[in-house]
Amino acid sequence: MKRKILIPILLLIILSLACNLSANKTTQETEEPVRVPVKEEVTSPAPVVDQPSISGAAKNIDEVRPAVFQLFATGTYNDIDQGLVLNAEWGGSGFFIHPSGIGVTNNHVVAGAAILKAYVNGETNPRNVRVLGTSECADLAVVQVEGSDFAYLDWYEEEVKTGLDVYAAGFPLLDPEYNLTKGIISKVNADGQTSWSSMSYIYGHDAKINPGNSGGPLVTNDGKVVGINYMTQATFDQQFAIPASQAIPIVNQLRERNNVASLGMDGTAIVFGPNSEYPGIWVYSTTTGGIADKAGIKPGDIIHEVEEILVATDGTMKDYCDILKSHDLDDELKVFVYRWETDELLEGSLNGEKLAYWGSAGLSGEAETWVEEEGETTYTENEPYRTEEFDGDISWWSWFTTNGDEDQLDIYQDNGRIIFEMYDTNIWAYLTYDEYYYDDVEVHTLVENRGMNTNSVSLMCRYDENLGWYEFNIGSDGLYNILRYDGSLSNGSYTLIASGGSNQIRTGKEYNEYAIRCQGDTMTLWINGKQTNSVRDRTLKEGLIGISASSYEVTPIIVEFEYVDIFYP
Repeated sequence: MKRKILIPILLLIILSLACNLSANKTTQETEEPVRVPVKEEVTSPAPVVDQPSISGAAKNIDEVRPAVFQLFATGTYNDIDQGLVLNAEWGGSGFFIHPSGIGVTNNHVVAGAAILKAYVNGETNPRNVRVLGTSECADLAVVQVEGSDFAYLDWYEEEVKTGLDVYAAGFPLLDPEYNLTKGIISKVNADGQTSWSSMSYIYGHDAKINPGNSGGPLVTNDGKVVGINYMTQATFDQQFAIPASQAIPIVNQLRERNNVASLGMDGTAIVFGPNSEYPGIWVYSTTTGGIADKAGIKPGDIIHEVEEILVATDGTMKDYCDILKSHDLDDELKVFVYRWETDELLEGSLNGEKLAYWGSAGLSGEAETWVEEEGETTYTENEPYRTEEFDGDISWWSWFTTNGDEDQLDIYQDNGRIIFEMYDTNIWAYLTYDEYYYDDVEVHTLVENRGMNTNSVSLMCRYDENLGWYEFNIGSDGLYNILRYDGSLSNGSYTLIASGGSNQIRTGKEYNEYAIRCQGDTMTLWINGKQTNSVRDRTLKEGLIGISASSYEVTPIIVEFEYVDIFYP
């Protein structure tokens, strides 16, 4: 029975962005982008009273105020909890770095915005804002605010040491009144890997910030920008800023309309699946015409692989961003995407072939499986690469069990056959051919059941002692299972990928010919020359091949393998 994949489960960490909370969502301390809704009663910031007009670069902390602006955004995003939110409004802070209106803020403040407005120095009418460039990995954006002759801030270019006095400037909680808090730099080399950005290091400080401060400056007494505020760890009263030393070279590229490590989206690292075993990047929003949008990626999609590399395996954007930083933005990169809305798996390329249907994602039993629709294919009729007829040296074969009493098990070679004899129930025994690791491989065997009609035999591929294997299990009762064994768990775990019955299975004391093919992400089973099922799973890449026999409820069990042929498909 096809069932939906479970709702994605976030890696919950006690960090939050310093921007606003999403509409109709209360403040929470997570590592996902946090957005506060625009309150209906707030239409514009309170006007500045007796505030002189200041232009040029700020020379002291009092001159910082007119160089800091409040941002309001309107757009659409797909929230993990709420789903698609239309015509949402959120906000943050920013600051000018040039009198022409070029300003800096966070990517997560502007991403997904169809409309951007800025309130400058207490003005009652907002100014239009255009985005010049973004870096989702550095969580930075450069914008152009309508107008000219603005007050602006210079960068602090001296060595930053712990204990440096700093001020956080901005508009926390979307309060229309400019806010300034004081503190010191407490860390100069804090961990910069988060679920929505990736930097080599960040600054920790104790100048209080809240949602709405995102994109606002962290400045010195003389009004120089030490960093850009973007995250708070509220439980421990710790605040974090992007260092100016890292921001400057990126900002210089963004202001020239060159995006940096950015696909034109806002994303966050999550894990999903019934046991939270599948990592990916949840796409919160996309920019129309951006790389992600052109590839067919939509808000609510989960980017699971880039260039066949699993991303977000550690709950951060590091791997994803390392891939982007290792390529030019116009390079073609393979992507594998799960679309939560339709339960589809999609495959395509950034800057290349647009996403297309790859298969469906569903549940079989209690485990996730990615299953393609069954079709007819024929196994190879070429000469095998290796034929094992069990009539000579079989020292390359080794055995193990995952269940049952080994004292009630015999595995031996006799008369050109390998024989499993079992005198107790629920013994699961395996033989692996240890000479070569295979990625794409096809295995054929001929098996005779000479004992009681209560057993199963299996063919295996991609066996790895630490990672696990794929197992095609065919029962003497006419039923079959396709399984994945996860060897990374302390006690191991079988995951059911597919199951069914086949009238091709000769029950009783009969011969059966079984064949499997493990090629790329596709696992195919044939029973007596008839394709029985074909499934897809992307977990295991290569390993040994093997055979297996298992006892059920009645013994003795005697299963004889006449040969094993190994092919390159």
